[in-house]
Amino acid sequence: MKRLTGLFLLFFSVSLQAVSQHDIIKLNSGWKAKKAMDVVVDGTVITGNDFRLYDWMEAVVPGTVLTTLLHNQKVPDPFFGMNNELIPDIHKAGAGYYTYWFYNQVNIPEIKEGEQVWLKFRGINYSAEIFLNGKKVNPDIHEGMFLREKYLVTPHLVKGINRLAVLVHPPDPVGAPNGQGGDGTIARSVTMQFTAGWDWICPIRDRNTGIWDEVALEITGPVDLLDPSVLTGVPGKRVPEGKQAPAFVAASADLNNPTDNIQSGKLIVRCGSYEVSKTVVVPAGEKITVNLPEFKIENPNLWWPNGMGEHPLYPVEFSFVNSNGQISDQEKFSFGIRQTGTRFDKKLRGRIFSVNGQDIFIKGGNWIASDALLRLSPERYEAEVKMHARMNMNMIRIWGGSMTERPEFYDACDKYGLLVWQDLYISGDCNGRWYDPLKKETKERRRAYPDNHSLFVNTVIDQVKMLRNHPSLYLWCGGNEYPPPADIDKRLKYEVFPKYDRTRFYLNESTSADLAVNVLGGNGDGPYGIQNPLHFFTFTSFPFNPELGSVGMPNVETMRKIMEEKDLVIPSRRKENPTWSYHKYIGYDTFIDQYGKPDDIADFCKKAQLVNYEQYRALQEGFNAGMWTTYTGMLVWKNQNPWTALRGQFYDVFLEQNGGFYGYQHGAKPLHLQLNLNDSSVCLVNQTLSDYQHLTVHSQLFDIHGKLLSDDQYEVSAAANSVSVLKKIKTQNIKEEVYFLRLKLTSEENRLNDENFYWLSKPGKSYEALNDLKPATIECSIKMNAKGERSVIVSNGGNETAFFIRMKVVSENGGELALPVYFSDNYVTLLPGENREITIDCSLLPQNLKSKSFLLSTEGWNVINQSIKM
Repeated sequence: MKRLTGLFLLFFSVSLQAVSQHDIIKLNSGWKAKKAMDVVVDGTVITGNDFRLYDWMEAVVPGTVLTTLLHNQKVPDPFFGMNNELIPDIHKAGAGYYTYWFYNQVNIPEIKEGEQVWLKFRGINYSAEIFLNGKKVNPDIHEGMFLREKYLVTPHLVKGINRLAVLVHPPDPVGAPNGQGGDGTIARSVTMQFTAGWDWICPIRDRNTGIWDEVALEITGPVDLLDPSVLTGVPGKRVPEGKQAPAFVAASADLNNPTDNIQSGKLIVRCGSYEVSKTVVVPAGEKITVNLPEFKIENPNLWWPNGMGEHPLYPVEFSFVNSNGQISDQEKFSFGIRQTGTRFDKKLRGRIFSVNGQDIFIKGGNWIASDALLRLSPERYEAEVKMHARMNMNMIRIWGGSMTERPEFYDACDKYGLLVWQDLYISGDCNGRWYDPLKKETKERRRAYPDNHSLFVNTVIDQVKMLRNHPSLYLWCGGNEYPPPADIDKRLKYEVFPKYDRTRFYLNESTSADLAVNVLGGNGDGPYGIQNPLHFFTFTSFPFNPELGSVGMPNVETMRKIMEEKDLVIPSRRKENPTWSYHKYIGYDTFIDQYGKPDDIADFCKKAQLVNYEQYRALQEGFNAGMWTTYTGMLVWKNQNPWTALRGQFYDVFLEQNGGFYGYQHGAKPLHLQLNLNDSSVCLVNQTLSDYQHLTVHSQLFDIHGKLLSDDQYEVSAAANSVSVLKKIKTQNIKEEVYFLRLKLTSEENRLNDENFYWLSKPGKSYEALNDLKPATIECSIKMNAKGERSVIVSNGGNETAFFIRMKVVSENGGELALPVYFSDNYVTLLPGENREITIDCSLLPQNLKSKSFLLSTEGWNVINQSIKM
């Protein structure tokens, strides 16, 4: 069989003239909206021939009521300053304030005999009544934020214009917006909980009410093919390179026959040159599940997590062919061939995860949502997931107070090799783990949330079916820091996952003792504030810590985007600016002051990046040092924020990376040379599946001006998936208060495998000596290879160290940051006479920016700012 590595995407035409059987018509434009209390008629009248729209707004669908109001400039931008306080909160304004009609007209092509038309909703928050051409489509209220629904609308269609109206109601109750998850009652519904507010976000005023995900019409034949599934088996312990033993694929799908006649035909699955099929009979008015014969793929191209191998995808096509030879329905998607595993290691007292028989040391972080107002897009998803891959992460956890992420997010994780830990819709805060005086009801009552247990279970089944073909999906978790109610938990564990997704691990809560037990007993997470970098090497955390985080101030350009100039003042521990507090700032203690009292907001943000860099590198390197002896992995709290928050992030909501991004990127490199801060040992970390021989360690100490103080070189080897403690760094004879350490790892022919640069101080001393550095001038030159890929050569031809150089791409006119841009490294230091080549990836810039002229701008601790044309 030819090995297939490309990601094959199926594009559906949206031109109505071109629509034919089995097509999808996405309804993502042409919508209008109006507050329900201002509409005096019902849906049968609204969708009748004689109804005329008056004073209806242009609506954003997919989107929420708030995004529609923002689009029409009816509310200020809630992400800026204190604007969110100017928007009425649904708890005080009442549910009717955000209960809206959404209306659209669709010109459907002529439907042939035997064809069926289905109206599909991938997500409505929270409940809806749906009308088409004067008829109510859904006999029961459409309820539940994450539950997909698909309605047969063939009987309701008319020739020409078809009128569709959807009345969307908010969750009930919506909860008072105070505390984590507000008063907790938002969790009585099966919806995202953070919309009532959390310690990292302010309340979303409409609780994200609206048709927030994709709406489409689908045209099929008499049998509808639903929820195709591919299960892959990869027996044994594999390695990424070389010829592979066979893998096994088992496929299944649901077939729905809405007609009054028995339908017979053949279900066919094609994957490259492989084909399996089964002749079936679908009774009238019934839906059946069909399992096809397992087939074997010779020499498969296996899917591996980021840092361990490639992530190839195979295209697969499911078709149901009627007995007359016509295709009734067809589904196409891509999947990866891999097998997941897990075991609890009693000696380590922690859970170990594996892929294709190989143990994976987990390096990753927590994800909330791409955008707090659910302005979601494939482009945004790819940009964010690529951030995680560039940081050398291999797992993203979707936190339980948010959502089941969308298929487009999983597409990006498939592409970049990011494993996904998917929480369900439970949290310890709302669902009663603790007593909380801000909660409306007792913890015992909250432990029974949500009110509708059947809806919760049915939602999970539906979302499993939607996502289970993604190789990136690694495990399901019942909730954040608390399990679902006992009856739900039991059904998930013994019924839902064994039936619908039997190859994946189910963990009932994110801090389950089944995950890890530390030496003190039990399991947990945290801490969440700034730490002395030494802490990560001297304090023993949980064997697997699902939430461990620190600070995350953005750069000053972002600060100027999110608040007024009057608020851009350096925070004081005695009196904090209310705008900073509103955006959930957490302090840096004395860590910024170690570099000297900041002069202004720009200086504060610059010094914050030094702290960010050092914090997150040390965090990951502390866990690296205990790989397989103390730890099985860790997830940072948190990688990003879905709004303009001032805490816990590697990049901000505008997709600008901060210093922590590049500090973590270094600490998480798969083959990595690091300094163990607890004993000054050099440590060689190999998280790959390859053995390395004849490596050379270069350990060099410099004073801050670049004078070489010592130079040690020695040869080492690195066994696959292991850690080696090497020589100690000798600093006894160093007189300087602040000095530099550079670690380099090279292979034969002097090829650089890793480089790590530390700024260190004597015990009890600050870093203020860095202020003695004289101004340094660097030179930059842009070059482009045959593939059109850019890189910059940064050179320091002077006699002074160029410390902590930041590069950014800005517009030639106006100086605005171009985002997202990916540098292979940033915040670098060049000693006198050194140069560095750094790649610049602008491939994911929005189309409206790609035609503009840009400058590469450089700045730094003591670097004279300059720009060159790209």
